[in-house]
Amino acid sequence: MVEVPVVVRDKRSGQAVDDLKAEDFVLLENGKPRKIEFFSVYRNTARVRASQESAVEPEAEPVVFRNRRDGPGEAMPVIAVLIDGYNARFEDQYYAAQAAAKVIEAREKRALWSVYFLGKHGIRILHDYSTNTESVVDRLRRLKSAGDSAEGLGAEAGEWRPYSMSDLERKASDGVRNAEEELRIITTLASLREIGRHLSALPGRKSLIWLTAGLSLSRIVASMPHLWQLTLDTLNDANVAVYSIDSEGVRTPRGFRAEIPASRGVSLKSGLRSPMEDTHILASLSEATGGRWFMSSNDLAKGVEESLTDSQVVYRLAFRTSREKWDRATVALKVKVPGRKDLDIRHRLSYLARPSEPLAEKARDRLLADAITSPLEAVEIGVTARLSPVPGSSETLLKLTLEADSVTLKQDGDRHRGRFDVRCVQAAVDSKVIDDFTDEVNLNLAAADAERTHEEGFHYQRQFRINADAHVLKIAFCDHATGRLGSLRVPLTGGSGKRPDAN
Repeated sequence: MVEVPVVVRDKRSGQAVDDLKAEDFVLLENGKPRKIEFFSVYRNTARVRASQESAVEPEAEPVVFRNRRDGPGEAMPVIAVLIDGYNARFEDQYYAAQAAAKVIEAREKRALWSVYFLGKHGIRILHDYSTNTESVVDRLRRLKSAGDSAEGLGAEAGEWRPYSMSDLERKASDGVRNAEEELRIITTLASLREIGRHLSALPGRKSLIWLTAGLSLSRIVASMPHLWQLTLDTLNDANVAVYSIDSEGVRTPRGFRAEIPASRGVSLKSGLRSPMEDTHILASLSEATGGRWFMSSNDLAKGVEESLTDSQVVYRLAFRTSREKWDRATVALKVKVPGRKDLDIRHRLSYLARPSEPLAEKARDRLLADAITSPLEAVEIGVTARLSPVPGSSETLLKLTLEADSVTLKQDGDRHRGRFDVRCVQAAVDSKVIDDFTDEVNLNLAAADAERTHEEGFHYQRQFRINADAHVLKIAFCDHATGRLGSLRVPLTGGSGKRPDAN
């Protein structure tokens, strides 16, 4: 089944259209109509409650850790805000964050919010998802002026340099600039994928508001097309629509600054990059995921407001694909409402036909490494860890029981087989790795056992010793066949020999 969340708005009024039925839609896969086998419409009618409670902090059992938390009892939009201090000047991000805080504070409808920051060292959680808008707004408004080290954001105001460098200087700096740009591309795309995996378990369509100045899409397509496609695939699989907002607002030619008289005569010359070149990625990413993009406007609040409006009414369509070849081809999707030219219809534009062959070891290692180092838990696969002392041993020798909610099993004669990797890393307070091991587990089950595994999930056990200097245990799980990830973080008491507290 392929799910396609759809947003429909009236072109003239901009209002959401919420009275369409399944028979009003036509869904095309590579240009061919498909039967809509699942249809529902979500309308956000829940209003912000006076108590402003946070509904996503349930108490866990002692020494039990889960990477999936129970969400609020009622359905509501999920909206993540990504403040991009790596691809934009932090002063621009400061004003963008204040605009977002203003809009969020004025909203009457409830939503599940989260706020992330992207710096040169990767993604950082500023506020994990919560219904408490007061807390979210407070976190956004605590962002200080450019380069505030007290916030620990790792963002500095970039040094401005006009187009006056000599040809010799330009050639000498090309190698460094190219390496820096490639690092920015890899870090940015990886962070977008991490957010997609972090939001994947939450139901329905999710909105990601990306406040950024962008980066070179032509460079990405030329040198890293696989990472670009992987990022689109991860976001679309998680039903995350990206709303890209250019935090620089109205742009001027590079080298122009109003406060510097000598720069006022600057004009674009042949061979110089356009000030709009880095914004192409905003439109491409948003259109591919069914979101919207906003550029050349100083009204950043309007862009945020429009992004939130889309989350109020969402249609969910799904069809069963008839595709026979799974060869990593990109399959185009199109949704129409025949006879209604007055509608603005947006949805994901494609899905990736993943092959059924297991991932290569190198690819799995890369996925596990990303999951271990990311501060965001991957929740494509739900994982529960139980830590308990081993009878007759010291308290620092513990038994890890890992329970995951799914694994891909394939028929092989009268047996069902499945394979997965489990990686466990103990790290110190300064993130230094103290202990690191990876187990490859092969399931070989009879039909009855395989059926039970599908219904109940599966279990993995291992004894290990907690290092006295360990501060945290990170666990990552990877399904060989699909590449789906599950990860979680277990805080350790390190040095006390006591059992870890539940979190």
